[in-house]
Amino acid sequence: MENIETIKECNFLDFYNSRTYNANCFNDDGSLNKNYNSFKSTGIIAQIFEEHWDSTYLANKQLIDKFRPNAPIEVQKIIDCYNKNLGCSLYECPTCHDIVFIGHTCKSRFCSSCGYKYKNQRVESVLQTAYNCQHRQIVFTIPEQLRKYFFFPFENRINILFQAVRDTIYSILNESFKKNKNGILKKYTSKIKYTPGFFAFLHTFGRDLKWNPHIHILIAELKLGNNNSCMDWKFFDYDALSKRFQKILLDFLSKNLDKSFSKLKQQLFINYPNGFYVYAEPKKFKDLKSGVEYVTRYCGRVPISENRIVNYDGNNVTFSYINHNDNQYHEVSVCASQFILILLRHLLPSQFKIIRYYGFYRKKHSLHSKMIPFIKKHCHIFRKQLLKYQTSISLAFNRNPYNCPKCNTKMNFVLCIN
Repeated sequence: MENIETIKECNFLDFYNSRTYNANCFNDDGSLNKNYNSFKSTGIIAQIFEEHWDSTYLANKQLIDKFRPNAPIEVQKIIDCYNKNLGCSLYECPTCHDIVFIGHTCKSRFCSSCGYKYKNQRVESVLQTAYNCQHRQIVFTIPEQLRKYFFFPFENRINILFQAVRDTIYSILNESFKKNKNGILKKYTSKIKYTPGFFAFLHTFGRDLKWNPHIHILIAELKLGNNNSCMDWKFFDYDALSKRFQKILLDFLSKNLDKSFSKLKQQLFINYPNGFYVYAEPKKFKDLKSGVEYVTRYCGRVPISENRIVNYDGNNVTFSYINHNDNQYHEVSVCASQFILILLRHLLPSQFKIIRYYGFYRKKHSLHSKMIPFIKKHCHIFRKQLLKYQTSISLAFNRNPYNCPKCNTKMNFVLCIN
């Protein structure tokens, strides 16, 4: 067998021309044939984009470029994911001497395949930061009348939503409001300044795929004081959470929007006298990992899993969902172009942070060295290795992706084609 170092040094055409193949790995235009030894199985969502993106973009170019300007790049990534258009690595089997192309993935959070890997990486990052204590899930929602304000301009408005959640948590921790003898509401501030620790996760859709931005947080049920005290924090005042979140969010929006918002602001205080809905019941997860996986599964991936697509006939898409209100099964049928536009509502800017750390999870507290981490430090490197491509494929599908598909011999890396 030819020495592998020699093969690495020669270019691909020389390597290819020196061999004989029964199948053609080039197209007529000289490009690599994406179906030659790539073993890519295109998902339904990628297939829908591939078959209908050009016509959808042409018909809606002005709207897409205005509201989701990164859509052409991100969609093309999904279409090209793993099919050699993004480059590939070439491997040779030392036994049967066949060559195999392993296409490079798109790394897009909007890709159903790469988004799953992104989710796993974020779960691990959160777990390696968290302390080994009880955490509670709290969900901050906004009424339907406000949702349009967070659609565009996206980054600025979603940042406001995160800020409102942050300030609400700090407010209920260190501030209280009581009426004095004269019936005037007065604010009282805790003498000891406590710091919470929580992770915030942005979700932009409900089960029916409508635009519904809301934030889940996982908050540690303890608070660290500036006097080096550590106390349990089991009681959460639901009324305070709802009313303060409402006031803080509406005040932020008033500063950001023009005077026309004042009328809607007054109306929302009237329509929601108990504040905006905040879910804070102590939900029991099996462990912290289950809780993090639960809230992270909707972060940074295409907003619908492929097993919810009931049918795709080449022109129309039917997807299913279970309604939160009536717990009933529903099916929705739309044309492929409309389905693409529905998904694009939830496309986020490439570098936008959808998971954020606050309090002692963002900045180490003076008690940090005395806290018990959820994952011991000596386990970090080993657990990150489990997220590597070869390991994750082996665990998920019980096969080594670098073994020859014909004889199962470990293949040799030849070169990378970009």
